Amino acid sequence: MTVLFITGHPAQIHNFRIVKQLLEKKGHDVHWVSSKKDISFQLLKLYNIKYTEIRKPDKNLFSKAKALFVNTRIIMRVLRTKKVDLIVSRVSPFGALAGFLYRKPHIALADTESSGIYDTIFSKFIQVLITSLSYARTLRKDQVRIDSNIELFYLHPEHYVLPKENTPSLKIQKDEPYALLRFVNWEAYHDKGLSGFTNENKIKVVNELRKNHMKVFISSEGALPEELEPFRISISFDEMHDVIAKSKLFFGEGASMAAEAAVLGVPAIFLNDNWSGNAIDLVKYELMYCFKSTSQDQNEAISKAIAIATMTDKTYYQNKRKIYLDSKIDASTFLCWFIENYPESKIKALIKTSNLVDLK
Repeated sequence: MTVLFITGHPAQIHNFRIVKQLLEKKGHDVHWVSSKKDISFQLLKLYNIKYTEIRKPDKNLFSKAKALFVNTRIIMRVLRTKKVDLIVSRVSPFGALAGFLYRKPHIALADTESSGIYDTIFSKFIQVLITSLSYARTLRKDQVRIDSNIELFYLHPEHYVLPKENTPSLKIQKDEPYALLRFVNWEAYHDKGLSGFTNENKIKVVNELRKNHMKVFISSEGALPEELEPFRISISFDEMHDVIAKSKLFFGEGASMAAEAAVLGVPAIFLNDNWSGNAIDLVKYELMYCFKSTSQDQNEAISKAIAIATMTDKTYYQNKRKIYLDSKIDASTFLCWFIENYPESKIKALIKTSNLVDLK
């Protein structure tokens, strides 16, 4: 069969790249459409994925409307010329409309409850919506729920091997502990009206971690206080997962990186006023600690970071990870099976979903 993947954000490329590999190994033809968001094109090049470019809309309503029209037409042309049998995306509005107009089955994934109106509207134009069991919204009566999450599409042990050594470009000693801090610019749609750590508390946590003999690296979407700029991490974009995996602690505001750290067995301290179902699920396994943006919560988050920094048990969180993984499935292998066996796979998955929901 011929499958079309549609992506935008770099995380979506990680989401589907292994599914693409699995499908191609089985002889299927795979095509890719993507917009340019951050390092998305660099990732596609890294994984040797040929793609058709669609436009990334600006924030204003006119630009979004124009992109909806233009991108839908581009995808319709791909559907026609490549003779696509099935579309896969993260609830792409363009793919939803193009698939609807061309009567092509569309399988979409959702994991961000705060995506709001986009998923609510465009999930009605697709044939299958797949979410994790922990996803807190019900967008369709026939929503397929699985015991997994988005990060396990590419960080499940079947597809990602934990590194044995620190990333060389960090230039640190073999067993030197370090923390990875992540600060965002709060400009994403789902971050509207939210805020994160104050500059004062960013400086405070760095100083406290260093007092406890921990190296600090900072990944930040925007400017940092002048005294923190020397800690800004400088690595190749394809090294980040290995850097996360070998860190002793993740601390910050980035939801994706916090979840990646947690599923890799790295304790993640996450600050955001919106907690996803996935985050709450990881909290249950003691792999993530969630805090709000209040002054009290910020101080508690810093205290928790210090407590983790002083822990001497190196196996505690890896044991928690094992328990967590034992309760989850390999999402990429599942999606490959689902695509190959659609539409029968939807019926089987809905039966399974019904049982899971009953047991929850």
